[in-house]
Amino acid sequence: MTAEGEFRNAMDELVVANVRKLLGNPDIGLGDDFLAAGGNSIVAIRLGQALREELGLPRITGVILKNPVLSDLSDALRALAGEAA
Repeated sequence: MTAEGEFRNAMDELVVANVRKLLGNPDIGLGDDFLAAGGNSIVAIRLGQALREELGLPRITGVILKNPVLSDLSDALRALAGEAA
């Protein structure tokens, strides 16, 4: 787990905050695996919807499932956001 002060960027903070909220676990950190922490495909859809509203990116659910470690997910979303810019 990663302490809040260890976020590398705003995307890290956004991803972790949304996962914490959806899974109801304030101890989830950047190094945690979304699926191992209790996430599943239904929660991934909800996370994708929340992130899509924040970021305006399409088709995020597949990215979540392919990158379950939150630091990897953050990196993948930053790359997608860069492509969309």
